[in-house]
Amino acid sequence: MTEPDRTPRTQGQWATLADIEATGLALPAPVVALGMFDGVHRGHQAIIRRAVHMAEAIGGTPVVFTFDRHPSEVLAGRPPVPRLTDLEERLELFFAAGAAFAVVAAFDAAFSRIEASRFIADVLVGAIGARGVVCGFDFRFGRHAQGTPALLQEEGRCLGFSVDVVDPVVVDGLTVSSTEIRRRVAEGDMETAAALLGRPYRLRGRVVPGRGQGRQLGFPTANVDVPAGAQWPGDGVYAADVSWRGADGMTVECPALAVISTRPTFGEHPRALEVHIPDFDGNLYGLVLSVAFHRRVRPIIPFPDVDALVRQMEADVAQLRAASRP
Repeated sequence: MTEPDRTPRTQGQWATLADIEATGLALPAPVVALGMFDGVHRGHQAIIRRAVHMAEAIGGTPVVFTFDRHPSEVLAGRPPVPRLTDLEERLELFFAAGAAFAVVAAFDAAFSRIEASRFIADVLVGAIGARGVVCGFDFRFGRHAQGTPALLQEEGRCLGFSVDVVDPVVVDGLTVSSTEIRRRVAEGDMETAAALLGRPYRLRGRVVPGRGQGRQLGFPTANVDVPAGAQWPGDGVYAADVSWRGADGMTVECPALAVISTRPTFGEHPRALEVHIPDFDGNLYGLVLSVAFHRRVRPIIPFPDVDALVRQMEADVAQLRAASRP
């Protein structure tokens, strides 16, 4: 995998577990939030905030411990779980939630075989020097997922660190979980996904050349290369915001229509994400776009002819403009 830039960020830095094991972690009284944290949703944010508060109480440092990939990508017999956030975005969200440092473990077959008690003694205490640990109520770790919050509490009493277990977070009657968010995104229910995440769901990818059909119809689109393994929203036309870093280093953000489909009006094609930004005529090729999905405007249907498709696209743009007016 490609590692994100490891230079200091506005609110934090990160290192691999291998780095920490080799050099140690020179941070005062680390309080460690444990988890995969895919999505960094409201439940995850509650865990990180609890670690921040515990660290403040003892003059320590709030640290997030996470993995470079989802365990399902490594563990035999499990289908890979679609990813809500890549490592770079997770790190950004950790620091936005108040973490000062992150430790990223390479989750491979060898790591998956570490006994839970050894993970506590060698990693949390030996390498990181944890004075406090925070995890979710359903957190599992170690070989065969035998490690539990109760084991952390038991070992903590012996090894000298405190443990805080965060209860489930419930939003509008739904327990917040990465699984529930993946389901909502796959169904195109972006409003509920956003409520559980605490922000709109985003996909990020580089703009690559497409077939040019949108431009020929008067609706030029940016074709976004969605990274492998990402969780796709269900097919549809979405009201969205699109942002990218301009030549001056400043972030540019525009309302847009995001279309996920196989282009059925033109025959079947590979699934694609295309973005139309009304009234924009710049060149986005090669730039990385962040697409924030707000709501599904309509499903994808095959139109009887190109004229019918153009009329519908005109209506979609008019609806987007009306919703974007202050």
